[in-house]
Order: sequence, then C-alpha cells, then structure tokens
Amino acid sequence: LARSRPAQPPLAAAAQPPSPAYHSPRGTGPPARRRNRPDAATRGPPLALSPPRDPLWLSLLVQKALAGLRRINLDGLRWRVFDAKGQVLGRLASQIATVVQGKDKPTYTPYREDGDMCVVINARDICVTGRKLTDKFYRWHTGYVGNLKERSLKDQLVKDPTEVIRKAVLRMLPRNKLRDDRDRKLRIFEGSEHPFVDRPLEPYIMSPRNVREMRPRARRALIRAQKKSEQTTADTAKKKSKDKAGITE
Repeated sequence: LARSRPAQPPLAAAAQPPSPAYHSPRGTGPPARRRNRPDAATRGPPLALSPPRDPLWLSLLVQKALAGLRRINLDGLRWRVFDAKGQVLGRLASQIATVVQGKDKPTYTPYREDGDMCVVINARDICVTGRKLTDKFYRWHTGYVGNLKERSLKDQLVKDPTEVIRKAVLRMLPRNKLRDDRDRKLRIFEGSEHPFVDRPLEPYIMSPRNVREMRPRARRALIRAQKKSEQTTADTAKKKSKDKAGITE
C-alpha cells in the first residue's frame, strides 16, 4: 500500500509568514542561490573609478577609428598624414588613393595589399571648384518604392564632411576584394585632433596646384560679365533712389 502523506493542520499553515512574490516562471518560490557572491557585510570597498578622460577619446568616431586597427597588420607600414585644409577634393582623393594602394612604392603588386596608413585631418575645410557645392548630389535608395533620396554636396559637408572624402577615395579604388582592406587603412577626421599622435607620423607634402592661365578670349568674356554686373547694380540703385525721391515728394 502507498503511504499517505499526513495532512498539515490549517492553523500551522496560517501561522507561517507569507512567502514574498518572486518573478520566476514557476510562480512563487525560494530565491535563487548566488554562487561565489559575498554578502554586503563581507564585501570589500568599491573599486576606484578611472580618472575622467578627454571627451575626444570618448567620442564614437575615435572609438571606431581605434577598433578598426585590430584587423590590420601594421608591421612595416608608414603613417602618412594628409592635411585637407584648402585642398581641392579631387586632387586630394587621387593622392590618397595612390598611397593607400601602395602605388608610390617600388614593390607595388596589384594583387597584394601593401598600402600605407592614411590619416586625413581638417576634412571640414576641403574645397571644391566650380558650382559643385550646389550641383553635385549624392543619391541612394532605401529599398521602398519611390524612396530615392538625394543630398547636395553642401548639405553633406554640414552633416558629415568625412564621408565626402571617403566616397571620393573609395570610388577611385578598384572594385575587388582588397577594397575593404584599403578602406580600413583610411582614417578621416573633421578637425586637426586625432588619436594617432603616438604613431610615427609622416606629413604628406602635396605638390603645388598647376593653375592654367586664363585664355585671352575667356578673360575678355569675364571682364564683360563683370562690367555688366556692375552696370546692373548701379541702375538698380539709381532706380530705387528715384522711386524713394518720388514717394517723399
């Protein structure tokens, strides 16, 4: 015969304090055992916090720049610094693309990654020629019907100037498997501050820009356009002064 468990008297059950409500999948029950965790009475003093760092080092862009170096073999590579202040976008991007591919070395091989590290500073001071600020657009599609997005170069420089230089350089590189490795060697910063001051940096000297002399016909056309603009401005001012004098009378 099976043993029957003796029933607990109701008074004894009512005398016990109610168990606290625990958030467990099986309902109320005893708390889970903590393994290797000392109590508050035997716990030591809290660890001292590290001293506060410069906000530059805590920014997301700098953390991303430092984290990407883990996948790069830095043995034997040079650290070239490009100052984008006052430089034309296309000329600067072509020089960076040459260095990041290793084409300036006598040991250049197309199928092997042998480029140097490129650190670009002052990206917000880049220059463009002509009317590219308003006429050049970056376009992308979200994947939804009718969601073709576009942004002018002027707006992109305000939003993220580093992306302007990155796109210009990447679109000059060959579309192969080495493109991602070369992209990791490109570090672009908006200002002059960067986290690679402890590296052996070598400034890259840009060759002087060869500005072509304006042809005589184009010079005469420019002079005529300037005179016409000045004459239009003078006529407008004279007309406004006459209208103002008539209203006063």
